[in-house]
Amino acid sequence: MHPLSVPEMAAFVLLVLAGLYAALWVRDREPGMSWLAGSFTLLALWYATDEWHPPGRGPVLGLDRLWASMVLVSTLLMTVGLVAYLRTQPHLRRNALAVLLAPGLVLLACFVVGVPVPRLLAAGAALVCYLGTAALAFRAAATEPRAGHRFIGAALLAIPLSWVVVAVQGEMAPLRHFAVLPVIFFGLSLLAVSVQRRRRALEAEIGRRTAAEAELTRLNADLERAVAARTADLQNMVAGLESFNRSVSHDLRGPLGGIEGLARVSAAALERGDVEVARRLLPAIADQAQTSGQLVSALLQLARVGDVTLHREVVDMAALVRESVDQLLLQGAPAGRPRIEVGELPDVLADRELLRPVFVNLIGNALKFTRGGADSRIEIRASANDDEYVVCVSDNGIGFPADVADRLFQPFSRLHGTAYEGHGIGLSIVRRAVERHGGRAWAEPAPERGAAFYFTLPRRV
Repeated sequence: MHPLSVPEMAAFVLLVLAGLYAALWVRDREPGMSWLAGSFTLLALWYATDEWHPPGRGPVLGLDRLWASMVLVSTLLMTVGLVAYLRTQPHLRRNALAVLLAPGLVLLACFVVGVPVPRLLAAGAALVCYLGTAALAFRAAATEPRAGHRFIGAALLAIPLSWVVVAVQGEMAPLRHFAVLPVIFFGLSLLAVSVQRRRRALEAEIGRRTAAEAELTRLNADLERAVAARTADLQNMVAGLESFNRSVSHDLRGPLGGIEGLARVSAAALERGDVEVARRLLPAIADQAQTSGQLVSALLQLARVGDVTLHREVVDMAALVRESVDQLLLQGAPAGRPRIEVGELPDVLADRELLRPVFVNLIGNALKFTRGGADSRIEIRASANDDEYVVCVSDNGIGFPADVADRLFQPFSRLHGTAYEGHGIGLSIVRRAVERHGGRAWAEPAPERGAAFYFTLPRRV
């Protein structure tokens, strides 16, 4: 068994590289690899048949032009593959291929029709391909850093440099053997860079998928929290509706039962001819009916606040506060009316008719719970931040414990029982009206100083 010659070893290495490029194309669809596989296959075939085409002589290609065309086609295929591999922009890719392939295609046409072609001209066509693709590789290094394109460009420049070295020695016959070394070096370099690029692409894909998985996990957690919060809201709503129904039934049953009982007693008295008893009971019947009517009116107002369509306009809050105070005083000023201090209030973009019951109920509560206090005082003030106005109605009345602050805005919540008039709906109206405007309402207790009720209104809609 004879040892392998240099051309046979070169053909074997080139064929292995062609197979690896083909595998990269089949597995990863790496751009340009199919063209490079064809290029290295042709070059491997050329070296495998080295004995069939000894080195030519003379300045013009003769009978060896068939083998020269094989090398030229291999170079052209390599050029097309490299331009695709470097992911050149479409318009630049078209121009580059037109410039780099044109000399070689013209020479191939000359080979076909039998026009004599100087050897230096054939070498020049190949030189254009190597120098052009090297320039594209260095250009790609600027747009795709750390991708190894400079290494590829240097490997491409090494191929024509080997021609120069051999030419300087004055002997062109060893060129076919010596020139294969930089070609193999280029092939191995491109293979290593391609594998490295694929590794980075896989790492980036893993990073994207990991980030997407983390985001999906976060979204699932947010969804679970939202579902849990919505479920809790629905449960609270159902509990609130049940409490609402019980409260309405209780608050209406008392007055209606009183009306029924007093009406029967009055009817029995009239049948006996006792007009005086009927005359005394009729005002009590009217009071009970008035109480029921007030409750129904409050419920209707609560429903209206939740259903009414907002008509936003510029509202002078200071003027609206004065109107609300006047309305409350017309309904009956409490004994020992407290001092009402109104700070500087801004103009807001809101529904005037929906904002009015907010002030009526908050100021009305303050009047009610400061009744009879020494030096009673109610303050109405506002402040602003980047997104919203914060309005505060505070008093120095009886206040409330901190642990019941959230219950105050629930319908029929009457912290002080029947000691003070009302149905416990006013603050529910306040919260619902404020939330319809996109704001929020809350209370802060201060037993030594009374209570403070806050609500916000957005500065921009």
